[in-house]
Amino acid sequence: QMAEDLPQIVVPKTYSEYTSRKVLTTSWLEGEKLSQSTADDVGDLVNIGVICYLKQLLDTGFFHADPHPGNLIRTPDGRLAILDFGLMTQVSNDIKYGMIEAISHLIHRDYEAIVQDFVTLEFIPEGVDLSPILPVLAKVFDQALEGGGAKNINFQELAADLAQITFDY
Repeated sequence: QMAEDLPQIVVPKTYSEYTSRKVLTTSWLEGEKLSQSTADDVGDLVNIGVICYLKQLLDTGFFHADPHPGNLIRTPDGRLAILDFGLMTQVSNDIKYGMIEAISHLIHRDYEAIVQDFVTLEFIPEGVDLSPILPVLAKVFDQALEGGGAKNINFQELAADLAQITFDY
């Protein structure tokens, strides 16, 4: 279904007969790291990647859990290739719905609700005093959202900042 909905995404073929629990064997795909590409369509491909990951996370609940820059390449024909499906995870419907609510709260910059979403999503345990988290979280999201759309968000830095918040609190 993903290939039909997002034809701009390409995934290498998996060779099951050469794959084990510790080794994932796939076809080779030509391309350049998306993060190093100077092509004019990189911003569009970043947006397609965001849509792809949101679809995986919020629609199927089964998604690629290792989206670092080395696993995202721009193919010569201008498509986004997602590599290395060795780290996959599945989320429950409760978590999917919690993510949808968190995205809605993020769009509306309702940071008080996002702090509560962190509890719902089990990033922060129940019973933790959330009041000191709010200003830190607001600062992180304000910096990430200050303009330019998804292509200007440093997702690696954002993820690191959010992980630090959940670790600290």
